[in-house]
Amino acid sequence: MRFSLTHVCWASLAWPGVADGAQVARTLVNRELLMNVNTIQQRQGRDAGTAQNGLPVSSMEYYADCDGDGDPYWLVLDIGTPAKNIARGSPYSFTIRAGDHPAQEHVDTRYPGGVASSPAGSPRLTLQGELVAVGASPEALAKLERCFLERHPDAERWLPLNKRSPHQAHWAKVVVSDVFMVGGFGDRAYIGPVAGEQYHAAWIHIEKT
Repeated sequence: MRFSLTHVCWASLAWPGVADGAQVARTLVNRELLMNVNTIQQRQGRDAGTAQNGLPVSSMEYYADCDGDGDPYWLVLDIGTPAKNIARGSPYSFTIRAGDHPAQEHVDTRYPGGVASSPAGSPRLTLQGELVAVGASPEALAKLERCFLERHPDAERWLPLNKRSPHQAHWAKVVVSDVFMVGGFGDRAYIGPVAGEQYHAAWIHIEKT
């Protein structure tokens, strides 16, 4: 399969810089729905001495940028490996890439500097920040649930307020402090860090059809 390597820069007509990377990052987080939560295995008790203890692990999790502010909501299952590791003191980060969405979702894969037909030429990023527990009003929680279920209909079974859920769950908001952005191939897309302030100040891009 052949693909075009044409490039148009969003924020300027110059070589893509951090402002372009910030805009791609905000757009990617807003469009996509799945992220990998990266932690270090924190085994305790009789499992503490196993070979897996201390290894980096990565688990796919559901998220949604329901506030449109670049700080996504994570539906945390307390029984899951990421939640357990974080509760035991593991550092953590979050990775998202173009294409991280359920098959039935129709997500625009076009990004400036990206090559939509090439996974290696498409954007991906790592988010760092703080996990903040969501203690919202009943009205705000209902709004969050509606937004999340619009993006993840199958998540209804695991909602924190669902008394029929087989597992305990809670909401957490990822308040982003730093981003490492790989916009695609280095000769046409921004690759490098994006400060949290610049990330939050960037606009979500809507591609013209």
